[in-house]
Amino acid sequence: MSTSSKPRILVVGAGPSGLVMALSLLRNGVSVRLIDKEPTSRMGQRGAGIMPRSLELFHALGVSDAILRRAIPPPQAVVYAMPAGVKPLAKFDMWPPSPSTSQRPFPNVVMLGQDHLEGILRTELQRLGCETEWGASLLSFEQRDGEDVVRTRISRPHHDGNEELIETPTFDFVVGCDGARGMVRKSLGLSFLGETNNADNLVIGDVMVVGLDEKLWHMWGEVGIAWLSLRPTEVPFMFNFLLSGVDVDHKHIVNHPELLAPLFAQYTGGRKDIFFGDVVWLSHYRPNIRMVDKFRVGRVFVAGDAAHVHSITGGQGMNTGVQDCLNLGWKLALVQRNLAPASLLDTYTEERAPVVAAMLNRISALLKETTINKNSPKLTVPTHGGRAAWKHNGGGILQLGVNCRWSSIVVDEQPEADDLDPELDGLYEEDEEEDTDEDVEEDRYLTAPLCAGDRAPDAPGLVAVRHRAADSLSKTTSLFGTFSASRHTVLVFSNHADRWGPVAQSLKSYPHDTVQCAVVVPGDTAANAYPGVDLVLADAHGEAYRTYALTGGCDIVVVRPDGLIGAIVREGLIAYLDGIFKRPFT
Repeated sequence: MSTSSKPRILVVGAGPSGLVMALSLLRNGVSVRLIDKEPTSRMGQRGAGIMPRSLELFHALGVSDAILRRAIPPPQAVVYAMPAGVKPLAKFDMWPPSPSTSQRPFPNVVMLGQDHLEGILRTELQRLGCETEWGASLLSFEQRDGEDVVRTRISRPHHDGNEELIETPTFDFVVGCDGARGMVRKSLGLSFLGETNNADNLVIGDVMVVGLDEKLWHMWGEVGIAWLSLRPTEVPFMFNFLLSGVDVDHKHIVNHPELLAPLFAQYTGGRKDIFFGDVVWLSHYRPNIRMVDKFRVGRVFVAGDAAHVHSITGGQGMNTGVQDCLNLGWKLALVQRNLAPASLLDTYTEERAPVVAAMLNRISALLKETTINKNSPKLTVPTHGGRAAWKHNGGGILQLGVNCRWSSIVVDEQPEADDLDPELDGLYEEDEEEDTDEDVEEDRYLTAPLCAGDRAPDAPGLVAVRHRAADSLSKTTSLFGTFSASRHTVLVFSNHADRWGPVAQSLKSYPHDTVQCAVVVPGDTAANAYPGVDLVLADAHGEAYRTYALTGGCDIVVVRPDGLIGAIVREGLIAYLDGIFKRPFT
């Protein structure tokens, strides 16, 4: 738990979502207790694909460098002709690599085992004074009418290991990140809409292999009939495997890992040049595509796999959970600190449910494309966002287009904002086959108008010519280097004092650790004094002004702590902030 003060928020589950949830809250100045019923951390690659949008959020949380030092790029996939299993039948990129751009400094998927990702997140949490309590289980919780707390019962092992201790602490809020089988969602009575697919049971895990090219992702057979995938990992000679077969007793194999080596040999065509060694980890996997009908009941929330589960197709599960937690973290912190009304928490479901529903429908479609005999209905969560939240300007699977344009708390004063239908506008429809060329994707992404609710793009080559913490400085930075996971960043695209001056003055009444003001000046036109401004950025190469090509006289952009644009305005800054904060502050 946090050592700074009594923890006011309980996070249940120390997988990626729980760790990110705890880190987001700590970054926002809120003490946390993090528990997990397992006796120790889990082994295995599991959800290894980290999407570009997740890398951006990890950057905001301060852990992207550690992740990129350990991660590897996705290997090129090769499918072998059967029955010999030696001759390559096809090669392709699961996620074709793209060069970085001024707007997207993290353009590509990277691969990192979930156990290693969790280790990086735990290290950062430990640095902030938060330890995971292993072997601690949430037994029950209760919300009583008229009380502003959640009463809990937690069991944890005694220090001598011979008995359990039962605690009954109270918390301001509880966040369930305890997975699809966790008790939080079940105790809340939330429905879990979707389907369970019994046709494609898989055995998954990690195995040591000698004789295979560690630069390639190897595949044999046909999905749904008899299929083996061996993906190299960041660990030398260790491959992540997926094994599917109509005649395979999946549960029996999980209990008898010694049966895997002969099966691997059979599925690879009996090749004698491949040696299969120790099985590091394995499990039985059955595709589930489900989500809750709402993400909150009172003071208890669900996030990550506790709120939605996915097919492995597309690699979206862990990444979607990361976005859940960044969306909820800053809101929960403001409410817990009594800086925002409790109604702000309603926007967690409002903003995330459309994204998750659209994503699950998209992943269902991908699953159907790679398997046979799938006729599942689409999820029908009543939302505003629909596919618009998922497929936007080439964002798609990489999650760069995920937005919340429909949200009740975003404000956009640009003229075209009133005419934009986030569900019907052509920019957000899934690409037709003729529009899938990479250059077309890039062009659409770069030229589409920027709206409130969108992901805030980066802009490099900025020179920080003034910072409140230092009278003068000259440091090259970027917008991503300016944004904060704990503060709203108000960008003023003007060097006129009659524009940035009133903004700086109006922000003086807000707690400084929740809002910061940055003036972006064109070229090198910075003046000598900017009273009340936190940061002055000279847009030396014009990247910021080109990227944030605002219309209708709007020159103020508010970037939320989760990296989404909360407002694009000329006069409506206070209207936006009044939708987030409550005043007067005490």
